[in-house]
Amino acid sequence: MRSYHYPASALQRRAESLACHHGFAVRLDVERLTFGFDALAHSEGRVVFVPYAAPGDTIEAEPVERRRDWLRARVERVLVPGPARVLPGCAAFPTCGGCQWQHVAPAAQRAAKRDVVAEQLRRVAGLADADVLPTLAAPDTFGYRARVSLVAEGRRLGYHRARSHALVEVDACPIADATVSAHLPTARAWAAALRAPLRRVTVSAAPGGVVLVAATDTPPGERDVAATEALLVRAPAVRGAVLRGGGARRVVGDATVRVEVEPDLALEIPADVFTQVNAAANRLLVGAVLGFGDFRAGERALDLYCGAGNFTLPLARRGVLVHGVERDAVAVAAAEANAARLRLAAARFTCAPVARALAASGEAYDAVVLDPPRAGADDVLGALARLGARRMLYVSCDPATLARDVRTLGARGYRLARVQPVDLFPQTFHVEAVADLRLT
Repeated sequence: MRSYHYPASALQRRAESLACHHGFAVRLDVERLTFGFDALAHSEGRVVFVPYAAPGDTIEAEPVERRRDWLRARVERVLVPGPARVLPGCAAFPTCGGCQWQHVAPAAQRAAKRDVVAEQLRRVAGLADADVLPTLAAPDTFGYRARVSLVAEGRRLGYHRARSHALVEVDACPIADATVSAHLPTARAWAAALRAPLRRVTVSAAPGGVVLVAATDTPPGERDVAATEALLVRAPAVRGAVLRGGGARRVVGDATVRVEVEPDLALEIPADVFTQVNAAANRLLVGAVLGFGDFRAGERALDLYCGAGNFTLPLARRGVLVHGVERDAVAVAAAEANAARLRLAAARFTCAPVARALAASGEAYDAVVLDPPRAGADDVLGALARLGARRMLYVSCDPATLARDVRTLGARGYRLARVQPVDLFPQTFHVEAVADLRLT
């Protein structure tokens, strides 16, 4: 029988052992995944959290942290692999913290993500019977990322080690688009040639190659621009690059990526503007918003945190009079350029923080779409509810903040009709969800 073992350094093992006052091996039957690195089991009436265990596993684990009502343990051996356990597809797993669920079959990942969304709605929003639909997913669970972002430590680039800020340098990334993965060494060479202090370097798929983005701590200088120009000469597949930091933005070459948000509707967006990393799953996300909203031509809609128009422009394509609000001026300029290029006159945009735009709004809307950052939209929910839109489509990348905001909106008259999880990030615990809220 195969035995799985995840090694730890002697120092780490010693520190963890001391932290739990000399742990002892326990045999556990793993029940389910949780939102994060951990799976969940029970031992002697206490919850046990176990990173990198899979549902249905029978494992031998060593406790490394104790609390009154729960333990955290480390897998020592997998005695009987559960039906959901698979071999990881990356040599850096689980050292690299970018993926947490590569050892779990895709179907089980999707089921777990639905359960996580339902659990948060139950625990945080008090909705025991929320209608959470099965998770939508695109076919590819590897090679799906059109963009990867590497943390910089000096001139070194990589991902953070799991549950740590230590850097893990990788030569390839199996969840990335093949062209993106192949250009990780190119990004490293570029980082070595730049002079501005680096925070992050991003590699994005683009027509005919890739685009690079460097986030710097100080304004990029002429030497950085010259080094970038030289790179573009040496590496023709690098179509362009953006250097951005210290209040300055320098563009070299063609730094545009192309994102198809639905069939026959592609947006041209600067590489330093946020886009979803999984293009195929994003089309499912856009479809879920459009389907839940049941939009009609001539209706008025407000799209908050609209970015470069991921939802705004598909709505305008259907004749909805849609007003997008976004604080990133580069994103708004891209949205306006795409609306003009595609002749979508029903879309208009405001560059402002959402709270300020809502405070100044005197308009009435039939529907609101919002796609806030991970922290949610708690600071604007009061102003949003006062608009009185009959329908609200809330797109979230964090089930906990979604549930918190659904609870707040429920107290202001909005009923949660249904939720559609979408798996934009296979091999990780992250999940996107669309909540359909109706004013009662």
